[in-house]
Amino acid sequence: MAAIPQIPDDGETAERAENAENTNHLGESPSPDTLEQIERAANAAAYLSLKKEVHRAINRRAYKLDYKTVYSLIGDGPFILAGGAVCGDKVSDFDLYAVAGHEFDLDAIELKAEGLDVKTLARTKNALTVELPNRQVVQFCRYRRPSLEELVKSFDFTHIQAGITFPGYGDGPSAGDAYCTEGFLAAALTGSTKYVASEYPFSSIVRVGKYLARGRLTRVGAAKAVAKAMADFLRRGFKDYADFKDQLDAIDLSLEDCREASELYAAADSRRLIGATEGA
Repeated sequence: MAAIPQIPDDGETAERAENAENTNHLGESPSPDTLEQIERAANAAAYLSLKKEVHRAINRRAYKLDYKTVYSLIGDGPFILAGGAVCGDKVSDFDLYAVAGHEFDLDAIELKAEGLDVKTLARTKNALTVELPNRQVVQFCRYRRPSLEELVKSFDFTHIQAGITFPGYGDGPSAGDAYCTEGFLAAALTGSTKYVASEYPFSSIVRVGKYLARGRLTRVGAAKAVAKAMADFLRRGFKDYADFKDQLDAIDLSLEDCREASELYAAADSRRLIGATEGA
């Protein structure tokens, strides 16, 4: 009588079947290099997906601006909305910037404002601040850079390094008109921020308290931001009193004539920070 073949148990059968399937359809196991490439590709896809979603969010936030009234004030030219108004925090004002080849005529804007129920709130050398009929506060900033990318990269804290271009002729922007830095993406994911660098470090130091109160900075993060901004402040120095006032104007608090500002200037002068600018 022929021997009865042994029937393997279920576990052995399943293992053989899996091995056969792997051999017949998948070939050899992927090498470590292949796995690394797969992981890199998956991370790149996730990054691009995140970036697209962030650009769409920036675009949605931009449409909160009463841009029709803005066009009535500046004409049909394009402009940039950048900074805090597109970062997702509570909006206190909308900072607008001229694009390359254009410039805000602040005198003309003030004249037009009178006939549009737009109130002028403040004017410094660097900006004109107005309140639109819907109570939105808008700042027309004279600070400019050759492109949107260069503009937002020059901002001092990562969570505000984003912006979007309004194309002009009364039209709103699209998500493709947005730009943000990698630092902004990290800040968007974590709800934090980081001081990078600033051409106006004194203004940056003043804003540290605001970002600490909003939870963007921890106490340790705030201390690091102040230390780094102070280093920029001391390294920079001032060419003269006009340059010193320009730093104060950037804070938009009309500090140039107050006693505390005079004391700061005197202290800076005594430490030979006046007339000793970086690279001089």
